[in-house]
Amino acid sequence: YATDNAERQGILDRIAAEKIKGKASVTRFKGLGEMNPLQLRETTMDPDTRRLARLVMKSGDGTPQLMDMLLAKKRAADRRKWLEKKGDLAEI
Repeated sequence: YATDNAERQGILDRIAAEKIKGKASVTRFKGLGEMNPLQLRETTMDPDTRRLARLVMKSGDGTPQLMDMLLAKKRAADRRKWLEKKGDLAEI
C-alpha cells in the first residue's frame, strides 16, 4: 500500500526491477468503509503493517468546528469544498 503517488511509483519500479510476474492492481480508497476486511486488517488494524500519522492542530483556531466538518456524515458537501481548497497542504 502507498500513501502517495511517489511511493506508488517506487513500489511499481521495484516490482519491475525485481521482474515480479503478474500485473499490479492500483486502486484508491476515499475512506475505510470502502475496504474489504482483509485490506482493513492490513492497513489499519495490524500493528506490524499499519502506518499512523500524527495530526497537530493549534488550539483556539476553531478546531472543534473543523473536526465536526471533517467527521460529520451530514457535512459531506462542506468536506468536499474544504478538501478541494486545502487538500494539497497536507504534510505526510
